[in-house]
Amino acid sequence: MAYKFFKLERSQHVTTVIIDKPPMNTLDKDLYPELHTLCDELDGDGDTRAIVFASRNPKVFIAGADIKEMTTYRFEEEWIENRISTVHKALNRVEDLKKPTVAVIEGHALGGGCEFSLCCDFRFMSRGKWLIGLPEISLGIIPGGGGTLRLPRVVGYGKASEIILTGGKMGADEAERIGLIHRACEEGKTFVAAQEFAQLLAAQAPVAASLAKQCLRKTWGANREEGLKEEKEDCLRAVLSADAREGISAFVEKRKANWKGQ
Repeated sequence: MAYKFFKLERSQHVTTVIIDKPPMNTLDKDLYPELHTLCDELDGDGDTRAIVFASRNPKVFIAGADIKEMTTYRFEEEWIENRISTVHKALNRVEDLKKPTVAVIEGHALGGGCEFSLCCDFRFMSRGKWLIGLPEISLGIIPGGGGTLRLPRVVGYGKASEIILTGGKMGADEAERIGLIHRACEEGKTFVAAQEFAQLLAAQAPVAASLAKQCLRKTWGANREEGLKEEKEDCLRAVLSADAREGISAFVEKRKANWKGQ
């Protein structure tokens, strides 16, 4: 379908989603319904095996909330709670995508932009003047898009506390050093590097890739009994798939597997 704020490009089982919401790609009530619909479409598209989120905005990946708009908020508990819940539902939907996801950060990713990228499985970021971080505390608020939950899972509790409690912002090299992003790339080469990586993800068995992603998400932080129970269930589903039989046959026959996603 046609979207107002997203442009889709498809190639070799990779769907690239270009976020296009001038002037600053803000996350707001207008974008969220489309985001839910987009994620439903991507999950239901059998040809899509990996997803790339990118922006062609020269300044930002995603700007998060519009700070000027926040001056018009109704500072009432129920109203604010509804806003936060709406953000949570939208970003949870991105995190819950069944296929591997890659964020291409060319521009600033501060606040909601950082939180959106944390919902993706992989993050590639351009070197240069661009910054990533969670500076909400400088406004007298705290991250409200899952940042306090997801950032510690990625960089560890100690480093996450430092970033959130100081409003820390950093460039690509520092973000790569602490594990916040997966690749720091030379400016102008980030998109291509992410696309090449997405092609590697898309080349894997679709059923196994989806189950592995879901299993990693569900078992993180679980105790051994719960984690192994989940792994057993997902491993069983993978082994019983047609793709598993194809992968084993291809290995024995020394040929490239022809995945069907079944």
